[in-house]
This record gives sequence, C-alpha cells and structure tokens, in this order.
Amino acid sequence: MANTRDYIYYDYTKSLCAACLQLCDAKIVFQDEKVFMLKNCRTHGDSKVMIADDVEYYKQIRNFNKQSEMPLKFNTKVHYGCP
Repeated sequence: MANTRDYIYYDYTKSLCAACLQLCDAKIVFQDEKVFMLKNCRTHGDSKVMIADDVEYYKQIRNFNKQSEMPLKFNTKVHYGCP
C-alpha cells in the first residue's frame, strides 16, 4: 500500500520566504478543514502558513474575479514588490 499524505493538494503558487523574503515555491493544501500554504525556501527550508480557516469559503473566493484598478496615489513606497 502506498503512503498517503495527511492533506489534499489543491494548487501550486509562488510566495515569499518569511525569513529572507526571497521568492519560493509553495503548495496550497487542505488539511483539518483549513487551507495552508506549504512553502519551500532553498535557504531556510520548509514552512507552513494557514491562509484560511474555511475550505469551502476559500474555494468560493478563488472564483471571484475583479477588474484590476490602479490607485491615484500609493501611500507607501514600493518595497519587495509591494504594494
């Protein structure tokens, strides 16, 4: 019998490492009725971050598309690609 993980894989994305703020690969998974991002930084290794506490709500908001808008003025400086 094959080993199985204790989560359901949902999607792949890119994220930032919390330690070094470098771009890293991340999986979005459902586990214990919550949504987590499993990140993998080449320097700092694996990390796990809860991004939603309701799987069904998370799936619903993923289907919502809003046309992009540009603010008249940014209130903060652009730093690490944000805002």
